[in-house]
Amino acid sequence: MDAILIAAPTARDIDALACTLLAHAPPDQPDARFFATVIGKSLAHRDLARTGLPPAELAGVLASLFPGAQAGSGAALAALRAQLLAYAARGLASPQSDFTRLLRVLLDACSGPAATTPWVTSVLAHACLRPDHLWRDLGLSGRDDVTALLTRHYPGLVARNTGNLRWKKFLAYSAFAHAGLPAQAAPGCAHCEDHGLCYGTGGQR
Repeated sequence: MDAILIAAPTARDIDALACTLLAHAPPDQPDARFFATVIGKSLAHRDLARTGLPPAELAGVLASLFPGAQAGSGAALAALRAQLLAYAARGLASPQSDFTRLLRVLLDACSGPAATTPWVTSVLAHACLRPDHLWRDLGLSGRDDVTALLTRHYPGLVARNTGNLRWKKFLAYSAFAHAGLPAQAAPGCAHCEDHGLCYGTGGQR
């Protein structure tokens, strides 16, 4: 497993790490694969801050969804333990704190009752800072996976996307509207390969 902890991990590398975590997940936990993928991708990049979860929240996710993982054997879980120690000392910086605060306010207002929803909110708020489609930022398979995740945790918010906007754009626009501010793109959108499609005169999705 040491070989998968490289600078440019592949989808297979990330999936292998996610599966290592999933081996410690309780059955029928609907968010286990999502968090295993998010953590696995961050672990593969050797940067647990990519999860968007502050150290205390990440510890809560691991204890709740993957009990026993930190005590497990194998190179991947040893790397997890080492990275957790380093991350706890460093903490999570938020270079776009104003935006993430607006988005968190929106998501908190629209959240359902699941105990894992606050953790999903942290992951989403941070992922919207990165320059890619939301599903790729999260390590998911496509837009449908994001739709399912949002429907599970923020069903009322999903119903408002009547224009079928791409999710990162929709979340950003909704966050600013919720705060009574003019619509703006998410910070990461400016550097996305499809920025012209989403925000140019010919693209509304």
